[in-house]
Amino acid sequence: MAPANWEGAAAVVAPAGSLPAPRLQRSSASAELTVHLVGRLTAPVLGFLLPLLDTLHSAGRAQALVYVDGAGPALPPERLPAGLRLLPVADHANPLGRIVALYTALGRLTREQSIATLHLHGLLPGLAAMHWLYRRPRGQVQVYFSPHSSRALLRQTLLRRSLARLLQLGLGRHEARTIVNMSPELQTLQPLAALPASVLESPVPAVFFDAPRREARRPLLISCNLEGQRAAVDAFARIAVLLNDDALSLNFNWVGQAEPEAAAALKAAGVGQFAVASDESRAQRLGTAWIYVAPTEERGFPVRLAEAMAAGLPSVALDTPNHRCLLDEGVTGYLCTDLDGLLQRIAELVDSRALRESMGAAAREVARARFSEPVFKARLLDMVAAAEADGRPTP
Repeated sequence: MAPANWEGAAAVVAPAGSLPAPRLQRSSASAELTVHLVGRLTAPVLGFLLPLLDTLHSAGRAQALVYVDGAGPALPPERLPAGLRLLPVADHANPLGRIVALYTALGRLTREQSIATLHLHGLLPGLAAMHWLYRRPRGQVQVYFSPHSSRALLRQTLLRRSLARLLQLGLGRHEARTIVNMSPELQTLQPLAALPASVLESPVPAVFFDAPRREARRPLLISCNLEGQRAAVDAFARIAVLLNDDALSLNFNWVGQAEPEAAAALKAAGVGQFAVASDESRAQRLGTAWIYVAPTEERGFPVRLAEAMAAGLPSVALDTPNHRCLLDEGVTGYLCTDLDGLLQRIAELVDSRALRESMGAAAREVARARFSEPVFKARLLDMVAAAEADGRPTP
C-alpha cells in the first residue's frame, strides 16, 4: 500500500506559549473531502477506523484524518490507504486543550479544501467541531457521529447535556446521522434519538476465519484484551489460581500486551503470556485453545472476543452489554453474572468435546455473517450508495 501523506509539521497546533504552527500549503487537489476528526487513538477506535478508511479509499473517496497525537497506539503506516492526509495535533492533558487543537486544525484544513463530509469519532471531537458546524451554512456538510463508548468517559448527566448541545448547535444544522460500532452504544445517544442511526460492527481479518482448529492435548484456556487492562489480567489470573488442580491439568495463556507488574502477576498464577503482535500469530494461538475467556467488562467493541468466535472457539464471558451483543447464550458461548458462573461453565466445556465443537462451529458461522471484512465493506458501501442516491456526501 502506498504511503499516506503526512503533514504533521504543518498541522500540529502549538501548545500555549510556543511558536505558532507554520502556515499550511494549499493543496492542489480540488476533490471534496471526507474528514475524520478523532481524539486520542485507542485500540478499539483503530479497529473501526482503519477498515473504514480502507473501504472508503477503495470507493475513490478523498480523505483526511485529523487526530490527537497522544500516548496511545501508533497509526500503522502499512495499513493506511494511499493519498490519506494525516494531520496530527499536539496532545494536551486538559480536554479543553485537545478540543481547541482539533478545532484549529479543522479550520486550517477548511481554508485549503472544501469539506463535504465530516465524521466525528467520539464526543470530544464532536465538541471540537460544534462551533465549526455552527458557522457553516445550514445543510452544507454531511455529518456522521460515532460515540466510540463516550459514555464511559463522563457522568450520564454531563454526557446528556453535552450531546444535547452538540445537536442544537452543530449536528442539528446539517444532514447528520449516527454510526455506532455496536448496538449498546445506541443507549448513549438518547439526546440524538431524532437522528438516523446505523450499526457498523468492526471487522475481523480473514486469517482468523481460516485458522485450523487443532486443540492442544491438554485443556488450554486463553484470554486477551485489546488494551491490556489490569482488571482483565487480574481476573484471568484469579481463574487460573482457582482452577490450579493437578487432576484437571489445565493450561492458561494470556495472548497480548501486559504491563511489567501485570506480567509478573500472570507468571505467579501459572499463566503463560505471549505478547504476539500480528494477527497471524494470534490466530495460531487461538487455533490450539479449548475455550476463550472474557472475564471482565470491556470498553468499546470486544474485538478479541469477535476474533475468538471467528477462530471457532466457544467463549465464556462476563455478562455485560458489550459481550451480550456478540454472544448467543448457550449457542455460541456462555454469559455469566459472577466468578462462580464462569468457573462452572468452563468446567462444562472442558468436560465435553462435543459441546466445544458445536459451540465453536456456531460461533464461527455467526462471526462470518457479522464480522467478516466483506460484510463490513458491503454494509459501509451500501451506506455510501444510499447517501449518493439522496444526493448527499458519503461518510
